[in-house]
Amino acid sequence: MKPCATDIAKSTPFVPILLGTTLVLIAHLFGIDQASTPIAGVIPQIDKAFKWDDSMGDTADPFWADDDQLYHFACDGRGFGSLQRNLCFNKLSGVELDSLKGSAVNSMDEYGTNGASMNGTSTNDGANWKVTGQECIDGVFYAFVARNKYGNRSKDPLMRQTSVNASLIKSTDRGLTWTRSAHENYEHPMWPGSRFGAPAFIHYGRNGGQVGGDGAGKYVYAVSNNGFWNGGDDLILARVLRTELPKLNATDWEYFSGGEGLQDSSWSRDISKAVPILSRPAKLGWTAPVFIPSLNRYLLVSWYVTPTLKGWFNPERVIYDFFEAPHPWGPWNQAGSMDDTFLGGAHMYGPNLCAKYQEQTPDGVRIQLFSSGTIFRDVPGSVYKSWRFPLLLRTKSLPEGTMINDTDPAIRYSKDWQAVARESAKDYHKDCHLTRFPGATAEYRFNGSGLEIWTSKNQGNGSFDVLIDGKPAGTVDTKLRNFQYSGLVQVPVFRDENLTLRDHEVKLIVKGDGNVALDAFRITK
Repeated sequence: MKPCATDIAKSTPFVPILLGTTLVLIAHLFGIDQASTPIAGVIPQIDKAFKWDDSMGDTADPFWADDDQLYHFACDGRGFGSLQRNLCFNKLSGVELDSLKGSAVNSMDEYGTNGASMNGTSTNDGANWKVTGQECIDGVFYAFVARNKYGNRSKDPLMRQTSVNASLIKSTDRGLTWTRSAHENYEHPMWPGSRFGAPAFIHYGRNGGQVGGDGAGKYVYAVSNNGFWNGGDDLILARVLRTELPKLNATDWEYFSGGEGLQDSSWSRDISKAVPILSRPAKLGWTAPVFIPSLNRYLLVSWYVTPTLKGWFNPERVIYDFFEAPHPWGPWNQAGSMDDTFLGGAHMYGPNLCAKYQEQTPDGVRIQLFSSGTIFRDVPGSVYKSWRFPLLLRTKSLPEGTMINDTDPAIRYSKDWQAVARESAKDYHKDCHLTRFPGATAEYRFNGSGLEIWTSKNQGNGSFDVLIDGKPAGTVDTKLRNFQYSGLVQVPVFRDENLTLRDHEVKLIVKGDGNVALDAFRITK
């Protein structure tokens, strides 16, 4: 997959072959009103998940630099290097999404070793440094840094990790050196306190994007919750003139205070007058929104832990809710949701959306979500790595679905399947049917216009053919390739939403090159 054209070359000619996303961007670049297409649904494509086993750390927020490469900080780890630090700077090199290679750029030693409260002074405030957001604007790299206290130290009643006293740093040599210093950021934070304690840039595209709509060609936008890594309560919106950004001066920033965002009267330099663009108590962990040029729409992830943490950081379930809007200031409406069940007992957190590698599809746009997870171990099979998986943004409403468990008596199995059920299982309804015999079949008749097949994916799994109404519909590979992990569960590995609404029959034929587990069908109408 190659990146779509979300940036305009300086000498791009206007010729008839420029269609779709590129035409949308030209309209934005010149401030031409462009129709906005709401995002009606978000489908996580977990079957296409990828993990960089040679990485370690979290909060990856890759930005698309002027050299066409992705860069990002990692926190609480070594990134792609060898030195564990509170924060370290990394590069993802390559053109094709599936072949990006990570490398360390800067271990950011002045910000301390992993977990240390080093702050450039002899004072120990019980916090450590984190990067909350990052971007490349006009050839300069920027990052927000803030002081964080883990939930077991913060004394927050919900055991939330606090994030306060943020500052903005920059690099003019692609991350090799940065200003301001850690000492200056500690002694004189640009944004004292919690109100702008977890800021992140809105990602518009390569080198900060070339978007004229919403004032994005003139201003740089950032959002922040009220000072928490996990489970913030609301988001406010800030902007700064693109020409003023390099000065690293907090007094140059303005905050949305309500009304029409294109009007200067809707902005104030007094942060106390900021009006939240989205309020969701304890459900807004820090995250970076992204602009979707082909839809003229914005998307962000509202992530949170449920129920309330009882130990640090040991969640029972983490949820990612997706919100979309026509403008940075809203209105923001929920477009989808997912949780981390697919990890089979481990947990994901810290999602960010990437501006590069957006791809138009017949019914929407595919973008990339980056994330990390716990348990915190530095071994190839660990979750504590940089992850990514695609999100399919649908422009048509998603149909309601009915789950059919693998134990449904209407499913006809050949003799070579084994029913497997155990209380500790992470499969749907804690059971599945398993086989590895070539030619083994499973058949099911249904009435509907859409079908999903759910199974598990791990290193020992194999593949099967899918027939619908007797005709080949595809081959599904359930082997977990390209990275190490104990296994993904409850994964929709096959989807066909374009069936005629009538009776159909689906048939699975096992190839015999590894285990195949049938977990469930999902039928839509």
